[in-house]
Amino acid sequence: MEVDKEFKAITSLEFREMASQLPGDRVPIGYFCPYVPEELLHAAGALPFRLMGFPVKMSHAPAHLPPGCCHLVKSSLESLLQGELDFLKGVIFTHTCDAMKGLSEAFAFQKRIPLQFNFMMPAHLNSERSLPFLKEEIVRLKTFLEANVGEITPQGLRASIRIFNQMREKVQRLYHLRMEWPGRISGSDFARIIRAGYLLDRGRYVELLTKYLDELPRDKEGKSGHVPVYLIGNMLHSPAYFSMIEEAGAQMVSDDLCSGARFLRLMTREDIDPIEALAERYLTNFLCPTKHKGAQAHIETLLTEVEKSGAKGVIFLLYKYCETHFFDYPDLKSSLESKGFPTLLLEVEDPSYSIGQLKIRIQAFVEMLSPI
Repeated sequence: MEVDKEFKAITSLEFREMASQLPGDRVPIGYFCPYVPEELLHAAGALPFRLMGFPVKMSHAPAHLPPGCCHLVKSSLESLLQGELDFLKGVIFTHTCDAMKGLSEAFAFQKRIPLQFNFMMPAHLNSERSLPFLKEEIVRLKTFLEANVGEITPQGLRASIRIFNQMREKVQRLYHLRMEWPGRISGSDFARIIRAGYLLDRGRYVELLTKYLDELPRDKEGKSGHVPVYLIGNMLHSPAYFSMIEEAGAQMVSDDLCSGARFLRLMTREDIDPIEALAERYLTNFLCPTKHKGAQAHIETLLTEVEKSGAKGVIFLLYKYCETHFFDYPDLKSSLESKGFPTLLLEVEDPSYSIGQLKIRIQAFVEMLSPI
């Protein structure tokens, strides 16, 4: 399909090649965390550009960082120091963990990107102060964007919310297709489609998703015999992980990934004040281990999602040195296994560092899940 070519084209570019491919009528603003309300950036005339820790050879960052930092932090600082991010006009951080807080300070110290904003997202999402606090933060971000990017009108914000809701609805359809018809969309293609949504103008992305879904064959033939698995973890910066899982005989049917279904499930209400609606939506997404709604909320929600997906096992794809995910891991692992879901833990950085070992461990896990 022609749509595939556009998805592959944008996701195959290195940072330094991005500038010539960006829409000229939008200001590229980088961000890391999906708790940043992209709708607000879009309404201001920005292109929300998600920084996902692309594989990069480390040559400068190790001199500025302690060794116990995750791949996202190291690769992002390396990209900045190499000048790969010079096309960005701004960057937005959220205080999700100490490493990201340190990264925001390093970015500010380097002064390579003109604009920088730190968005403070509550950690305790169901306290009585969470909603009013988040509304104030959204207004603070709105003021910053209007001063530096463009005016945000109520009509423009509602239009942006509508576009993002359309995007999420279509991505949810892709997830349902993978769950119902395993093999219909390959893992590497699926990873590219999701990643493209963080790089393209969102209006264009909705158009491409619509065309892709319309052109997808309607027959239910696909790769048979693949073991359904559920993925949990950080953002996946490389489609290589999906390819390794499928080559081992498994199929990812759903996930709780920072760059996947975790923040694509819920819609933003369009029948109330848009600032109120954004605050409500972003408080409802509580699967991120840096946030909480009580000791059991994450576990209960995850068990429901895994059972609904039809997965036979769960693979944890966690960034090495990601303290917040590893704090949650023991409880999630024991809860899943008590319900009959075997688990596999993979600590990952750049996949090229340990691709052989990863393949062997994934293959052994899939063989264990496979019927005799």
